[in-house]
Amino acid sequence: MKKVLTIIPLAALCISSTMQAQQKKEYTNFSDTTFSIQEVVVRTAKKSIPQVTKLNVPLKYLPVSISKVSGSSLEMRGIRDIQEAVRFMPGVRMQTSYGAFQQLSVRGFDHSVLMIDGVRDERSSINNSYPFPDLSAVESIELLKGPASVLYGHSAVGGILNVVRISPKAEQTVNARVSYGSYDNKQATVGMGGRLLGPVNYYANVNFSDQDGWRDNQNKRFSGYLALSADLTEKDVLDVRGAFNRDFYGTEIGLPDLMPADIYDAKTGNKYLSAQQQLPGLNREARYNNESDFMKNHAWNVTAQYTHTFDNGFKLLDKLAYYDDDINYFGTEALDYLESDDPIYKHYYMNGDKKKYICLDTVYLSFPLRFSHLSKTVSNSLELSGKVNTGEVAHNFVGGYSFSLMNRVSYSGYKLGDDVQGPGLYSHVSVYDPHSMGYMTSKMSKATITHNYSNSIYLQDMLDINEHWKALVALRGDFFRYLQATSTTPTGKREYDEENRSAYNRLHNAAFTYRLGAVYLPQPNMSIYASFATFFKPIRTFYSANVIYIDGDGARFNPKSNEEIFKPESGYQAEAGMKYSLNKWLEANASLFYIRKTNATQTLATNVKQTINGVETNMSIIGQVGVMDSKGFDLEATFTPVNSLAFTLGYGYTDARIREMKTVKDPELAEIIYSDANKGQLEKSTSLEGNYQNNVPKSTFYAYGSYTIPKGILKNLGFNLSTSYTDKVYRNTANSKWFDSYWITDLGASYLLNHQIRLSVNINNLFDKEYTNQALGDQIVPSMPRNYQVAISFNL
Repeated sequence: MKKVLTIIPLAALCISSTMQAQQKKEYTNFSDTTFSIQEVVVRTAKKSIPQVTKLNVPLKYLPVSISKVSGSSLEMRGIRDIQEAVRFMPGVRMQTSYGAFQQLSVRGFDHSVLMIDGVRDERSSINNSYPFPDLSAVESIELLKGPASVLYGHSAVGGILNVVRISPKAEQTVNARVSYGSYDNKQATVGMGGRLLGPVNYYANVNFSDQDGWRDNQNKRFSGYLALSADLTEKDVLDVRGAFNRDFYGTEIGLPDLMPADIYDAKTGNKYLSAQQQLPGLNREARYNNESDFMKNHAWNVTAQYTHTFDNGFKLLDKLAYYDDDINYFGTEALDYLESDDPIYKHYYMNGDKKKYICLDTVYLSFPLRFSHLSKTVSNSLELSGKVNTGEVAHNFVGGYSFSLMNRVSYSGYKLGDDVQGPGLYSHVSVYDPHSMGYMTSKMSKATITHNYSNSIYLQDMLDINEHWKALVALRGDFFRYLQATSTTPTGKREYDEENRSAYNRLHNAAFTYRLGAVYLPQPNMSIYASFATFFKPIRTFYSANVIYIDGDGARFNPKSNEEIFKPESGYQAEAGMKYSLNKWLEANASLFYIRKTNATQTLATNVKQTINGVETNMSIIGQVGVMDSKGFDLEATFTPVNSLAFTLGYGYTDARIREMKTVKDPELAEIIYSDANKGQLEKSTSLEGNYQNNVPKSTFYAYGSYTIPKGILKNLGFNLSTSYTDKVYRNTANSKWFDSYWITDLGASYLLNHQIRLSVNINNLFDKEYTNQALGDQIVPSMPRNYQVAISFNL
């Protein structure tokens, strides 16, 4: 019914505007300043319009900031992983946890939506941490920086990262690539495309990789992609795409913990190590995982897009997508040192006013984790786009309706000794010579069933006022519904008991978001813009008897079961920027931004003793009392003085902090929260105002250059050099733990034979920098030292 109601006004608009079709303005100059890292090629004046904006107008007419990395650039550097690709986007950081789960941060916020061909990966709206497919069939990666709820709905706080896959073309193509690298890293890719039958074009791609890995992870990845496109008539186009991946990850738990406090020699009392210092003498390659650890991600997806073009140039587009994702995980997780209150070990640290003795020679596997997520998502969007005139103003619009439903069942087996058993459980492992001390078996005992519904109506209008002034008005209404229930798993497998399923908890949110902006073009190759956009993110939290709740005003309240507890997080971004291009020699853009998020929740205290029905119970205190913001700027520029030489650089500055923590009004709770004991327990969580947000570098920088010798005996010999900088990153909101800043430099060379065969070699981390950018708690994961990759590729 909702689709019918949406089609009626769209169709009416289409018919009513037919009389104005003769008057509408046409764009013939698509010169643009979309930033892109690319190979050295002869570039034409026409640039592709980013898919992520939805509007078929030059980017210089829009008050937004977008970065783009081309697939050819990734291919030249042998990049297949999303984390490596986003190193070349300012203000962006992606962190990998457990060896496979990837989390994206943009402009200071770690809730940024990932998409494939414009279709939201709804997993990113849950916790923004999940495995992502390889990039073997990628045409480009687009990043829309800043909140984008008005375009793509809830949870688009930091930005939108859209992976655009290769489209079918009539031209016959064949490509193959085989590579070998450090740590027995083997990769092979084969792709082909062209005219298949009649009006049908196709592109197909298969990729396989197998490696021992820097830390012996033994990762294996296998993926396939097929795209079909057909011009059914002069006005009707059908595009169908499907893909799958079968990936195995050995998981990653890092090295034993950093020191929990200052460590002292038990005999002399002399200080041995400082708090947060690494135990000396550890082998950075040593692997502490158990032999039973694994992470599998099996997924497939299919999309179908139908486009009809009317006589007046309007387009009606319907895109239907289905995604099926299976994450299956068992990991050793925590490595704990042996401790005792008795002086039986050689070292100790102070726990309050008491000595806690610690054995630094051995760790034990204290808390293995077993879980699985099965997600099935169906989505559909129906859009009408085109151009109409009102007087002298041309309106370039897109409006439509979108729907998505994600059904997800999360299984867990957290009961040690029951769900997890075997000789490896609680086994002791030498820190200097780690070996698995026996297998572990695991089963599931609990299932959490969730249903996520989203319905949205949206409209964007780019007003072409005159040759110097453009404006953008975008509006969206979102209706979000979330259901959650639990059940048991009688067989211990990934299947739950429907008869014993609990009643569903239900959450309903409705939100209105918008973007308003203006663009001024003092000359055709320069645009100056300003915009204001809003966002929202639902909070999927339901009532728990073991939690005390504090609302946005700092007052205690008692929520009802089966109802919304906290309002959605919401906020806005104000942005101003400039885009500039000088023929084919220079492309540049710069932007200033300020993002503010309100209604942020924070755990204020744990292990609070409360008497409930005569029974003493440990409680937590959670309050919606935080305000966070992020301000900064980013700039990017590409110089191409001659066709054989290109140089690109980018810099991002992000000051992301907790700006305000509202005062708790309840006197009893305030006394608990603001006590010295609680501050120490929660790392001074009640004094967080002014602290930096975790996982956000203040400065990021990259530079990338490539040169191909155009003539002579060394013609077609090319070189590329890239360097990137990531600033200090705090690992916790108390700002007491962090990753140090680091530079990484890569060098590559290639030689093209007969315009078809390319030989290439890449050396990554050229200067063998020791650095870390991921951890599991205080278990630091060392990053890969200098490594190489050699490849031979064929293109026809």
